[in-house]
Amino acid sequence: MGALRSFLLSYPEFLLAALCFLSLAALRRAWRRQLAPVSWPVVGMLPFVLANLGRLLDATTDALRECGCTFVFRGPWLARADFLVTCDPAAVQHCLASNHGGYDKGRDFAEMFDIVGDGMLVADAASWARQRHVAAAVFGNPAFRSFVLSTMARQTARLLVPFLDHAAATSPGGVEIEDVFMRYALDVSYASAFDADLDALSVAAASAPMPPIGQATRVASEAALLRHIVPVWWWRLLRWLNVGAERRLAEAKAVLDEFVYREIAKRKSPSFLAVASGRQGGGSDLLSLYMAWPRDPGVTDRQRDQFLRDSAVGYMFAAKDLIVAALTWLFYILCTHPHVEARILDELKSLRPTATVAATGGGEHAVFDAGALQPASYLHAAVLETLRLFPPAPFEEKEAVGDDVLPDCTKVTKGTRVIFCIYAMGRMEQIWGSDCHEFRPERWLSDVGRVRHEPSHKFAVFNCGPRSCLGKNLGLSNIKIAAAAILYNFQVELVDSHVVEPQNSVVLHTKNGMRVRIKRRKAA
Repeated sequence: MGALRSFLLSYPEFLLAALCFLSLAALRRAWRRQLAPVSWPVVGMLPFVLANLGRLLDATTDALRECGCTFVFRGPWLARADFLVTCDPAAVQHCLASNHGGYDKGRDFAEMFDIVGDGMLVADAASWARQRHVAAAVFGNPAFRSFVLSTMARQTARLLVPFLDHAAATSPGGVEIEDVFMRYALDVSYASAFDADLDALSVAAASAPMPPIGQATRVASEAALLRHIVPVWWWRLLRWLNVGAERRLAEAKAVLDEFVYREIAKRKSPSFLAVASGRQGGGSDLLSLYMAWPRDPGVTDRQRDQFLRDSAVGYMFAAKDLIVAALTWLFYILCTHPHVEARILDELKSLRPTATVAATGGGEHAVFDAGALQPASYLHAAVLETLRLFPPAPFEEKEAVGDDVLPDCTKVTKGTRVIFCIYAMGRMEQIWGSDCHEFRPERWLSDVGRVRHEPSHKFAVFNCGPRSCLGKNLGLSNIKIAAAAILYNFQVELVDSHVVEPQNSVVLHTKNGMRVRIKRRKAA
């Protein structure tokens, strides 16, 4: 012992090195145990983001659980990246409903999502109120609802079922089901918006790349996420230099503009107007109904076209993203919860299909429309439970118009960005109970088997208050129509060893896709 003491006194650098090693090891262990983000000098909570880049949503959920549903994220100094993160239903109710006038989307949000222009998704105050009025009239039009529901059933019968039947016969190694849903959702949303078939999911296009408009929407979602993560000055610099993700975003915007403005111009052509004049009541697709809306005399042709473009693009983004994410995660759940799949299948067998489609060598397959699925309460409950755990839009963002105080006494200063983590809300025991991590459709059913309503500030997947999603019921119908057709006619199995995880994105896509094998059911 004396020799060791003498050695350490003679060579103090070894003692210092050992102390540093032990201190860093202890700090590392403490860091791993620390769920709540630590705000460091200069860099703020950036290390928390970097350390959890592969699981940012789950790490944020853990942090919110540790902090009691609300914490302030501190970004690097001078980066203007501070914001309030919450999953408290009382805060959601306060900011999005009770005091909705005190919280707007904010200038930065509109700039981050400039791909949708000045549409309702990013509009604030008076502009939003005007657009909401028009949108409510369009979505409330029985002709539009009937047209969209029939379009969903039609695209399911003529594209989705034949494609999956073809895949069952020709792709024993499996297919990338999220890509299938992406193409399907693109076909449905495009046809609903423009009454035109894109046929991205046709069997003939099975091996072709995603259509440019489909690629453009995905690029836009990825660029929007990057704009949320990096400092504002950085992505603005990239935009000014027209490089990297910002260049890809600009190219995506050009593709969307080309598609949509072409459809608008087509509606103005004499040949189209001559055909449309012969229709009773005109077209029932989204663009036709928007173009039929009385025009403000003070609006120029260019402004009018811009409004039509922004409305159509916003609709396509909202409709497509909901369908893709919901169907992908629903079938992931069904692949890992066979008892739920079996119960839904039994429910479907008790219903009467509304159409059949001749598949490529696989006989006739059945398709259900929205009316036929009305009694399918367990299917509806399974869809809601999927959305609870895997919300297509994992977070919602607002900016405080003035100083405010949340129900839990958290002070909010003017200009503060408030992030509502919808993904975390579905995983909080204080909100959903001790079984919040379990997939239980039964939680949505009453004792007599009817679907039970949950308040929107607790289940905020479709927003809350005056900004609640106008297309909620149509979106749910589309998910059920597609899911019922797939479940009734096919078996879907995950490819062995394929790991399915959420991607950090403004839309809850999968990180590595979802590869599945499709098999025809022997007895449907």
